[in-house]
Amino acid sequence: FTAWMDCPWEPLSQEAPGSNVIVLGTVGQIEEKEKDGQQRQYIISLHTVTFCNGTSPDKNRKQNMTEKKAKGVLCYMEEGEVLPLYGERVVIEGKAERFQHSRNPGGFDVCDYYRAKGVEFYVTNAKIVKRGETYNGYRQALSVCRQKMSALLSQVGGEDAGILQAMLLGDKNALSPDIRKLYQENGISHILAISGLHISFLGLGLYRVLRKLWLPVPAAGILSGIVLLSYVVMAGGSPSSWRAGMMFVFGLVAEITGRSCHRMTLLSVSALILAVGRPLLLLQSGFLLSYGAILGLELMYPILEQTWSSRGIRPFLAGISICIITLPIILKDYFVFPIYSFFLNLLVIPLMSVVMALGLGAMAGGMFSVSFGRMLFLPVHWILWTFRMCCCLAERLPGSIWITGQPAPVQIVMYYSLLLVFFLLKKYMTGYWVIFWLGSALWILTHTFHPGNTLTMLDVGQGDGIVIRSDKENTILVDCGSSSEKKLAEYTLLPYLKSQGIRKIEYIFLTHMDSDHISGIEELITNQDRRIEIGTLVLPALVSTDEAYEKIVQEAVKAKIRVCTMGAGDRLTIDNLTFWCLHPEREKQYSDRNASSLVLYLDAGAFSALLTGDLDGAAEEAFAENYPRQLEQITVLKVGHHGSGESSKELLLSKCRPEIALISCGEKNRYGHPDTQTLCRLEEKGCRIYVTKDTGAIRLDMGKGEVQIPSFPCSLLFPNALLSSIIGYEKRGK
Repeated sequence: FTAWMDCPWEPLSQEAPGSNVIVLGTVGQIEEKEKDGQQRQYIISLHTVTFCNGTSPDKNRKQNMTEKKAKGVLCYMEEGEVLPLYGERVVIEGKAERFQHSRNPGGFDVCDYYRAKGVEFYVTNAKIVKRGETYNGYRQALSVCRQKMSALLSQVGGEDAGILQAMLLGDKNALSPDIRKLYQENGISHILAISGLHISFLGLGLYRVLRKLWLPVPAAGILSGIVLLSYVVMAGGSPSSWRAGMMFVFGLVAEITGRSCHRMTLLSVSALILAVGRPLLLLQSGFLLSYGAILGLELMYPILEQTWSSRGIRPFLAGISICIITLPIILKDYFVFPIYSFFLNLLVIPLMSVVMALGLGAMAGGMFSVSFGRMLFLPVHWILWTFRMCCCLAERLPGSIWITGQPAPVQIVMYYSLLLVFFLLKKYMTGYWVIFWLGSALWILTHTFHPGNTLTMLDVGQGDGIVIRSDKENTILVDCGSSSEKKLAEYTLLPYLKSQGIRKIEYIFLTHMDSDHISGIEELITNQDRRIEIGTLVLPALVSTDEAYEKIVQEAVKAKIRVCTMGAGDRLTIDNLTFWCLHPEREKQYSDRNASSLVLYLDAGAFSALLTGDLDGAAEEAFAENYPRQLEQITVLKVGHHGSGESSKELLLSKCRPEIALISCGEKNRYGHPDTQTLCRLEEKGCRIYVTKDTGAIRLDMGKGEVQIPSFPCSLLFPNALLSSIIGYEKRGK
């Protein structure tokens, strides 16, 4: 490849997103996923990668290209491309893109996730320009076997086939998003992953069958181990499946050699083997949850069983033991805990062996007759229907979800420190001391430490979204919409609220009805997550309203949310925060939505903010001429209309004299926001300017006088909200 490309060495860090690249690598995985709900797209995972900037070189002349190295790369193939084989060396051409770090507290960090898997960037519009002559026949045979088994399950399983494909084959492409969400929110999503339960069922089942066929222990053990490890490879090789597979194989080796088997030793050795290959797995939640569950059973269960021997509580002790160890991991990544998961798992876990056995039987029966396979699958339908009904019932029960927020690193350290002391003093622990000790650790882990009055501008792409919290932890939302981000509430707003432990939004202000200001609110209201309560929706008082205005009012009324309007001169006080409405005037007709934007002045003592919606042009000029003199010299200006050239003109800036300017806009937006002239005007007034497309979410501590810009690239190690670049601003009285 080096001779073909004629490239010298250069570090990977200099690679520019969006540039054309040529990639050489070995095919490690081929996935099929839906694209836009209809098309199927193939994603090829390459490992041992060498790549160069540029396009396919002209063989008649040399090009000055630079060779770089990467552990792994994902390639999103163009439609119609002939797929390579597993283990084949291929040369692929396309556009290189970097994975995004989370840009908001609570957001999923795609970059960290793929780094833990050894994948450094991805290639779009990928085309294969050269293929090797050899491939891995073993991996290819496993892939063909998986495809045939998946097809059989689709034929015999109908609408429930996706659950069995995820459960038995590790293939979640056909899994319904609604089922995945339902299982996850109720704490039983572990049944959809290849885990110790699956490995034990399949491995031990095969071993016992072989022993009953009179095979000697060594032969049965070796054959079972080979089949089981092949199954782990075929199912995608997740950390939990490799952990379970290695522990099972080590256990077989111990039985064959006549030695004792110590589970903690097996657990440690398997973790060491995985960590040597991919050290970042030690920070991945899937890895930690898998090993934490075994630690809970090994360390906590004997203590709890010794303390409480009552038959009434004994069935719950295994779940409680696992929860004690894994709770900080769950809360760090998901911020919520399903209270009734203990009861659901008492039903689900025993029936899982039945579901797997019947699913395998139906699949085997389908090889001879699809009708016979469907008949064998009928009990699986009934069991899975029972799971769904129990989850839906649990969701309707009061207090089903406990929103705790994301614990700080110091809380996690203190929690595990108390558990360590608890374990060391286990022989002195009585029932009451166990409750007191574990209760204290739980309080430390879940107690929220609110810093006081804060204002957070979320990074919503091309749109607006501001969350304000009072010192008494009441929450106010000013707009939340985007024209560039889909499912804004699901992927940005709700994760942020839950990560902060917010269970209720007291007031939602909508400045105007453009989709880039209300799309997330509409999603939140129409598909209302009942765990986030909404108090009042506040709209601008207008003489005449349009269809979008009436629609969101109807949706709010349907969701039993109180609706009110504000016009110039109205005031709303929440704890020690006062919101003054400065615009629009109630009896005045405006030319468009932007001109009638709700403009709010936030008074928090020494801190003040002017939130202008999309006010710009002539409407802003008219507003500035009537700007109240007593409100001059504000702390923060939310720049109108995402920093367009017609916003934040000289007249307004000279009157309000902001110290800090916040601009919300999307990266590479087609409008060119923020406009260069607007930035120049703000700089001339001495404003410190923060733009979400450059910084991600921005948080202002109103009491301490600090601007905090979360350092999201470090989120693998610590929660996003705690790593900040802190810049003080001067407190000024009015």
